[in-house]
Amino acid sequence: MYCVIDIGSNTIRLVIYRMEGGKFRPILNNKHTAGLAGLVDKKNCLTQEGIDRLVRVLKDFKEVLSILPGCPVYLFATASLRNVVNTDHVLEIVRQETGFEIRLLSGYEEAMLDYRGALRHLGEDSGLLIDIGGGSTELVFFKNKTVLAAHSFPVGSLNLHRRFVKGVLPEKKELKAMRQEVLNVIGAQLPPSKEYVAEPMCGVGGTARAALKLFQHLRKDGGSEPVYDAAFFEKVLEQAEDAPYKLMRHILKISPERVHTLVPGILVFSIVAGLYGGKTVRTSPYGVREGYLAYMLEKEGKRCD
Repeated sequence: MYCVIDIGSNTIRLVIYRMEGGKFRPILNNKHTAGLAGLVDKKNCLTQEGIDRLVRVLKDFKEVLSILPGCPVYLFATASLRNVVNTDHVLEIVRQETGFEIRLLSGYEEAMLDYRGALRHLGEDSGLLIDIGGGSTELVFFKNKTVLAAHSFPVGSLNLHRRFVKGVLPEKKELKAMRQEVLNVIGAQLPPSKEYVAEPMCGVGGTARAALKLFQHLRKDGGSEPVYDAAFFEKVLEQAEDAPYKLMRHILKISPERVHTLVPGILVFSIVAGLYGGKTVRTSPYGVREGYLAYMLEKEGKRCD
């Protein structure tokens, strides 16, 4: 068995995997919605409250791991610690308080490990992989199973909500401001190109899974396929403007911990689909955690399919 701890901007998650025939099977999944991206001060430092929350969650995880002596533990952090200026201080406090050594992934590493983890499930030769986290968005364009471009952008569902939204769901003017911000960041750094094929869009991560849950919840035929039309994103944004409380009730039913971040995340999905011509969304249950575990095990000489 192997343990992966993923320190994200919105959630901190511990997953225990069992290796069976070269494949990973998750047997325990423990998640804390820590919201670290919302605990950053004006100097772009993770606050003491954020550090204390991180340490507290990791100590809780140590208690879980105490019943699995000898289980290897692999920790990594993404935009939660990558985007703050006191990263080294936070890593040292965590080391002193918990004994854990955290590996900080660059944006490019996160994007490529997303791709590696999702590829084992998606079965797509070409398309666009997209992971919208709390503090960043990763895009990977691939064709014939070859990566053409992999980028990470410092816009995510939680930091967009923190910067632009006063209430729970964004109002019309707040949606407009967020849309312009995302267009400025992603569109400027990765302009649309005929070389980039965004069909299908392969969604990984918590925002993608929550968007799929919302789609399945709202559809009338009760289907459960992990594939849907990207036009769904614009329908959600229209409802956010026209019937926000109705939409809020739906989100609370399927993913209450994302009631404030799902609409900003769906906005990013919608903009990416518009920029690069995405029509269809296929959601993968696997992503950066599985990619990171495969990478670490192969470094140790263990075979992973």
